[in-house]
Amino acid sequence: MSQLSPNSEAVVHPFSFLACTYNLWGTSRWEERRGPLKRFLELNRPDVLCVQELSPDASALINDTLPRIRCVEDPFLGWSEEGNVFWNSDLFELDEYGAHDIGQLAENQRLFWVRLALESGGTMVVATAHFTWTGNIREITDQINVRVQEAESAAAYLETLVRPDEPVLFMGDFNDYIHPIRMLRIAGFDDSFMALGLEPVITFPAFPIAHQPPELLDWMMHRGPIRPTLTSVVDFYAQEFPPSDHKPVLTTYVLEERG
Repeated sequence: MSQLSPNSEAVVHPFSFLACTYNLWGTSRWEERRGPLKRFLELNRPDVLCVQELSPDASALINDTLPRIRCVEDPFLGWSEEGNVFWNSDLFELDEYGAHDIGQLAENQRLFWVRLALESGGTMVVATAHFTWTGNIREITDQINVRVQEAESAAAYLETLVRPDEPVLFMGDFNDYIHPIRMLRIAGFDDSFMALGLEPVITFPAFPIAHQPPELLDWMMHRGPIRPTLTSVVDFYAQEFPPSDHKPVLTTYVLEERG
């Protein structure tokens, strides 16, 4: 067996981590979903987890199941009842965070974001949002796709927030698959599937919870010195029941050398 000589340089692997976006369906049928969600987290153990339709019970379950996980703790109700970002404290440290109004119609919905410091140096921005549902009253009465403006506002804000050559992840339930995604692409974002030459996969509904037409609602998008290596929409069940009415999207990312 060959061995490295004393003067040989060790191979330095790029920094990689597992990220997930998941709409947790609030408190709907929580007692049936509690066990499956816990099992999903135990098996997959994401290093970065962006959630929408969060509840205090779900937040407590995430923290209890993944003891090294951390999230934003802030008195604004949106962080506990709408969205939040969780991260593995062995890999990342919170640098700063915020909740920016991008015009969603629900009272406490925002673009939730964190800037995470890496143990290896540098920072990364992670943001999540839940764009407004298509069944909102304004869309029905005025026939206006409100998610286009929300996507434009999100992209404009991230443009001011993200530092030059800083990796950024923007993921969530965008409730759409056409124009808001197009606006984010114009702003320089790519999604985890098409970046790998793959066709995006349906994310809603997770049967047998909701009997509705299949839709592509949940996205993981990135920009800057970061790239996906593996991505998937997971059909996960425990005790013959899924953790939510949405399916989670899981992606392994690699941070690339900057500059």
